[in-house]
Amino acid sequence: MALTPVSFIEIPENPVPAGGACYMLDTPDGAKLRVATFPAPYRERARANVVLLTGRSEFIEKYFEIVSDLQQRGFSVTTLDWRGQGLSSRLLPINEKGHITTFETFTADLRLVVEQVTDEFFPGPRILMTHSMGSVPALQSLAKRESDFLCAIMCAPMTRLFATPAKRLFIHALTRTAVTVGASRQCVPGIKEHSLDFEGNVLTSDRNRHARFRALQAAAPNATIGAPTYGWLNAALDAIKSIHNAAYMRELNTPVLIISAENDQVVDRYDHVRLANQNTNIHCVTLKGALHEIMMEQDIYRNEYWRAFDDFVEPILSEAIAEQSQSDGDEITSAPEAAPVPDQPL
Repeated sequence: MALTPVSFIEIPENPVPAGGACYMLDTPDGAKLRVATFPAPYRERARANVVLLTGRSEFIEKYFEIVSDLQQRGFSVTTLDWRGQGLSSRLLPINEKGHITTFETFTADLRLVVEQVTDEFFPGPRILMTHSMGSVPALQSLAKRESDFLCAIMCAPMTRLFATPAKRLFIHALTRTAVTVGASRQCVPGIKEHSLDFEGNVLTSDRNRHARFRALQAAAPNATIGAPTYGWLNAALDAIKSIHNAAYMRELNTPVLIISAENDQVVDRYDHVRLANQNTNIHCVTLKGALHEIMMEQDIYRNEYWRAFDDFVEPILSEAIAEQSQSDGDEITSAPEAAPVPDQPL
């Protein structure tokens, strides 16, 4: 395992969660993925290990608050900057372009991180947790059964872009044409970056959390990306098509909870319900009033998110621990309580 220690992007208003460490992971094709590990409080008592997957244009440090929330629940966390964004390897000479050629690259990177980082640092049961774009390679990976997870929680997953059929047809045709004529590396025009200005943004109604991410972007502008390319959009549309293939998704046997935002203007929240209706392993709840970035929203919405998370995860985790205890000859009927987060890094 080729891991090189690197530094976090640090600003006063966004402290590094307890015990956090950041590395560069070498991939078989020569790219470098920036990954981070955060042990559960008193790691030997970790209840499970969360693999946290971010959305498009995001990077690890944006999720420090969420990591701390997970640590308080007794979980360890592994996360990464997706290839092509954050401080992982970029695919184009102009680094600001958000580019990828296929989401299969993401699924391969996810598999590598699970095998080379999560399993090495935090052996034991795994939980998958995603936001927006990160949910698509996650669903692909689960359908292909590439890694074992107790369950998956997906926040506002990018299962469908563009709500109306007419707009989807137009965008599909435009994107295919652009790729065919060799414009796959050109940015899609007219894509607004909502993380820049709070007023009128469709991501979060929490001014402080929006400002915190802006401060992170200012501290490390080389970690940000701009509009996606036609190549990225083409890859995303292909991946989205795959997760709407009934035969493909029939192989998914992991319990999945989709948490949707009622006022989502980034992804089609109605598609979340459609997916849940098509697969008995997928469940969906909608949080009234929330915008797309539920985990970065006001506390009233974040509290609802964590309530849904706990209600879904706890029975699954308790059952898994009971089954493991029975196989080990022990009598443990419930999950251990989460240990308090220590005051100092481990």
